[in-house]
Amino acid sequence: MIGQIFFNEVRASFNLRKPKSDKPTNIYLVCRINKKQVKLSTGVRVYPDQWNTKKQEAYVSPRLTELDNINNAIVNDEINKLKADFVDFKRYICDNPNEIDNSLFLLKKYIYKDKMMKQQELQKPVQWLRRAISQDKTIKSDGQRNTLAIYWGHLKVFEEFLKKTGREGITFADINLALIKDFETYLFNKQVGKGKTTKTSTVGNKVTALISIIKRAEPYGLIDTSAAKLNQYKKPKSREGDDNEIYLSEEEVSRMYALKLKGLEEKARDVFVLQCWTGQRFSDMQLLNNGTIKDFDNGRILEIVQKKRAHKVSMPLLPIALEILEKYNYQLPKVRENTMLKYIKEAGQKAGIIGKHIVTEDRGSKITNTTYCRYELIGTHTGRRSFISNMLKRGYDSHILMRITGHTTEMAFKKYAKISSEDAANLMLETEANKIKESNDIVPSSNENIVEAISKGIEAGLKHKNDIAYDLLFNSQESNIESYGIDRDVDISQFDLNKNELDFLNRSMDNFEVGTPSLKVRKMLNKLLELGIVVRLK
Repeated sequence: MIGQIFFNEVRASFNLRKPKSDKPTNIYLVCRINKKQVKLSTGVRVYPDQWNTKKQEAYVSPRLTELDNINNAIVNDEINKLKADFVDFKRYICDNPNEIDNSLFLLKKYIYKDKMMKQQELQKPVQWLRRAISQDKTIKSDGQRNTLAIYWGHLKVFEEFLKKTGREGITFADINLALIKDFETYLFNKQVGKGKTTKTSTVGNKVTALISIIKRAEPYGLIDTSAAKLNQYKKPKSREGDDNEIYLSEEEVSRMYALKLKGLEEKARDVFVLQCWTGQRFSDMQLLNNGTIKDFDNGRILEIVQKKRAHKVSMPLLPIALEILEKYNYQLPKVRENTMLKYIKEAGQKAGIIGKHIVTEDRGSKITNTTYCRYELIGTHTGRRSFISNMLKRGYDSHILMRITGHTTEMAFKKYAKISSEDAANLMLETEANKIKESNDIVPSSNENIVEAISKGIEAGLKHKNDIAYDLLFNSQESNIESYGIDRDVDISQFDLNKNELDFLNRSMDNFEVGTPSLKVRKMLNKLLELGIVVRLK
């Protein structure tokens, strides 16, 4: 942690380049910042024998010629101005000690601000920003998201705005909050389809993205975003409905996963389902390939460092997540975002996720309500949203989930929590009912026969809550699983299953034989348990 920087500790002096010369020599501002000496040219010169080192100024005296006195007066005016600028710099760095690593740039910004203003007048913003972005090697131009193309797209729209409003000739000095607000109005009125204008939320996102791009010019002294009041921009308030985005229930995710798909469609579906069980962003999915696996008594954890804010997160590898990762040998296939969107919507349609959902959109002064089939609204963020919502429904605390998803604020987290009022009410009823059931449940001991234990669980009505069965299978009875097989005679009519689930269960039964290896048994049991089905063993 950087400690406090005291005002009197930051000092500067004006030194001559050649103090023993008999000709005019350059004057430098010299100071020590963050244990490094910094030397900046002042742009003025003086005869060494006419420089007062103690007073840090040039002599102005009747003993000198009129021409020398005029020159020295100009030198002193410049030195005094630079002294005042240095005091402003000191105040800033003392008030903001965390910016000490950026002190050299800040010093140049204060000392050379007049020169920088002249540079502003020579630079065309769009052209300069486009060139700066194209030369930035940290911006990805390929892969899952073409960030470079996105930046260019924002600049293209801004350039169109400047041309249509007769502002092609503006410089960085002309960019301010008023111009940005005019750009906002332009976006509101811009036609994006037959009779459609840009959504209010999209307008705000586009403007803030442009401001972020413009800030790239600040380290070069081309613009001061604070002076231009760009930091004061606030997104326009949207009156869009809170429930526009959907999430998929665990049952809907299971139906998508049960689909028989091939090729890229299968890979896209698998990556999406993995999102639903890990809660990670689409941009972070490839990071799972190089994540760190840690084994614990109750399972495995995968640790990654997220791209967006470099957060280290640890996610539990729940059964389906583990199965998908093992399927690809922990090397997930690369799927572009647009390709992903196409195939997961199609998979959602095939899985019968066809319920209706009303989307409310605010487009400036007009509010529209449009009805969609739910599968049409599935996107790359739906997986992350589904994980959060389903885990909340399972009763997990939001603060625990935030540690897994990498959210830093509850406000940001809540945007992904899409539990409806009906879900919340039903969850309370289920919780209270389970409390009554649990009081009557018979908890088996570790040495109790596994067949009898699971049968008691069924008799106690544990259709969805499989804690007893799960703990027995994977903790106390793991070594004995090989000696058991699935009971093909189990009456599955007692469970409320749809056609996809029945087909899945039957396929699962057909793949089992008595004495199946333990790992394979564990995988299939995981699938059945996640569907909310309690199975009996022979």
